Amino acid sequence: MKIFPAIDIEDGHCVRLQQGKKENLTVYGDDPVKMALKWQEEGAKALHVVDLDGAFKGDGVNKEIIRKMCEVLTIPLEVGGGIRNEKAIKDYLDMGVYRVIIGSKAAASPYFAIQAAKTFGADHIAVSIDAKGDEVATHGWVDGSSRKVMTFAETLLTHGVNTLIYTDISRDGMLSGPNFDMMKKLQALEGIHLIASGGVSGAEDLRKLSAMGVYGAITGKALYEGKVTMEEIRDIQE
Repeated sequence: MKIFPAIDIEDGHCVRLQQGKKENLTVYGDDPVKMALKWQEEGAKALHVVDLDGAFKGDGVNKEIIRKMCEVLTIPLEVGGGIRNEKAIKDYLDMGVYRVIIGSKAAASPYFAIQAAKTFGADHIAVSIDAKGDEVATHGWVDGSSRKVMTFAETLLTHGVNTLIYTDISRDGMLSGPNFDMMKKLQALEGIHLIASGGVSGAEDLRKLSAMGVYGAITGKALYEGKVTMEEIRDIQE
């Protein structure tokens, strides 16, 4: 299983939110590039980066920071936040991002994500399924949608998208443990590369996800708060 340390960027800072709420923000550093280098030097094999300004405002506000990451890192990045057209995908891939994450735009138009996977290659596109209960949320997790998690996932997988990132918003940043029940349901879908996100509280959660056979897991607050260490992450990845 790949474990992705998370770097969320807001106003040029490295931050974490609780349940996706901007008012519940903790700043962990003023240099996201330096933080990325730290995780790489400590053994991370990939990083999960989110432009929170982009997610809320619909534009790649922190694109230059991410460009700098691509220039100095040797490990792959997956990047999301405000990516809502083909040009934005191409710009990120051209600068060296390995995988681009589509969220709100995919919920509004699964066809967009399906076409992106065909155009740029399925390995380079992921769809983020951010859920409040069984409903997919959009636009920085502020808005709801009419889409249900399992139906949405099945539609994407059937038509060529293979990497899905599932987040239970109620657990994100809460150190309460992932939604293992939903993870099991999603993991049972044919052809899925599932990345688990939201609620990881420590190494035991990561070991449990690894035992389930999921493709990857994202850890944010647990890592920044010392609930899981990079030494433990290295051991689980190996």
